[in-house]
Amino acid sequence: MPKKDKEIYDAIIIGAGISGLVCGCYLAKAGMKVLIVEQHNKPGGYFTSFKRKGFLFDAAAHSFGNYREGGHVRKIFTEIGVDKIIKIERFDPSDIIIAPDFKLTFWNDTNATIADIVTVFPKEKDNIINYFNFLTSSNQAEFTKLKNKTFYSLLHSFFDDEKLISAFALPVLGNGGLPPSLMHAFSGSKIFSEFVIDGGYYPESGIQNLPNALDRIVKQNQGKILYRKLVKTILVANNSVTGVKLESNETLISKYVVSACDMIQTYETLLGKTITDKQIIDRLRNMVPSISTFILYMGINKPFEGLPPPGTNTWYLPHYDLNEIYDQVQKCELSKAGMYMLRVSPDQKTILAFVGAPFETPLFWKQNKRQIAEDFLSRIGNLIPDIKKNITYFDAATPSTLYRYTLNYKGAAFGWAKMPSQTYDPIFSKTTSINGLYLTGHWTSIAFGMPGTCYSGHDTAKRILRKEKIL
Repeated sequence: MPKKDKEIYDAIIIGAGISGLVCGCYLAKAGMKVLIVEQHNKPGGYFTSFKRKGFLFDAAAHSFGNYREGGHVRKIFTEIGVDKIIKIERFDPSDIIIAPDFKLTFWNDTNATIADIVTVFPKEKDNIINYFNFLTSSNQAEFTKLKNKTFYSLLHSFFDDEKLISAFALPVLGNGGLPPSLMHAFSGSKIFSEFVIDGGYYPESGIQNLPNALDRIVKQNQGKILYRKLVKTILVANNSVTGVKLESNETLISKYVVSACDMIQTYETLLGKTITDKQIIDRLRNMVPSISTFILYMGINKPFEGLPPPGTNTWYLPHYDLNEIYDQVQKCELSKAGMYMLRVSPDQKTILAFVGAPFETPLFWKQNKRQIAEDFLSRIGNLIPDIKKNITYFDAATPSTLYRYTLNYKGAAFGWAKMPSQTYDPIFSKTTSINGLYLTGHWTSIAFGMPGTCYSGHDTAKRILRKEKIL
């Protein structure tokens, strides 16, 4: 019997994180023949959930932002039909910051948030109002002025009180991996506006429901997704992509390839040194990835007194020197660093807590994971005294865990570190010098988290559709 011709795709997307899935949804809905290849057994990347001992845990992402009316995440999800498949809730308050001398609460009503913060910092009243107006303004000209500034310089241009500056910068450090003195002003302001002011959104019944909905949309539009399949090589001939080769040596043919994984893996491993310009690899190797994360997963036997509000991100600030906190995190002295974020699940059955952590080595984490986890739990016990006696399941994820499930370079939580020297770099372009090869995801974006990756997937898809003259 003659051998059947190989199936030919219009686009193959490497990675089923949020960016790859969103890109796949747009291309498939436009009528292109799409295949997504994912090495994990489920979609979502960091935006996944898992079950242990009857408890449902969100793996890394805890909520998302920018889903307000007019926000680009709302626009994208409406265009591709996510809103018709799942319900997205918003928790109120979205965030609470607990500092040594005060507590700040971020309500869904921005005016209520401002009023509460003003009661703590009455002398900064006008500055607080001006800062929130600046962040919620749609005047892009104001944001272009941030090009060479740090987030600290931006905050200091509004405020005099260093305690308020540190408190406002805490969720930016937690959600972006850098203190305000190192964080680019644009990235820091976007984290604050999209994660805190317009934050607290959550898919009903768990984070996993969102990538599951995107998976469903791809397939409803005749797209395919292969799970537990690892791409080994991006195939190139005459400076144009021809498809990919899997670890199983199976060859898949395609006109376009979209790499939704980290740039070092794309250029050095998937393309290889024979194709990639050595200068690109050298540049990438000299760039700084963002920090990784150490995460605790706690299953509790019942809700109990002292728990923070369910669905709210509770941030603990042990002191006001964020540079010192960051230095201790970099040295993996997490107990000295002291800061963390904690979130009680909406059903009040599980608790997730995290702190930034360096990549280190798999051996280091194998030897130290348990002790670091127990020290972390003890610190949480200072905030929630009854937590230990109510825990029935306890585990942790290390940077090595995050790398194993996503293959993100050094387990990076946020792509490249968003410092001024690494922002607006042309290397972040979603197009490449190879015809038909595109990039997407948080390694190609100056934005953060799910809003950043969601927009990146949308942007990459639109570039391909314009080239195909479908738009």
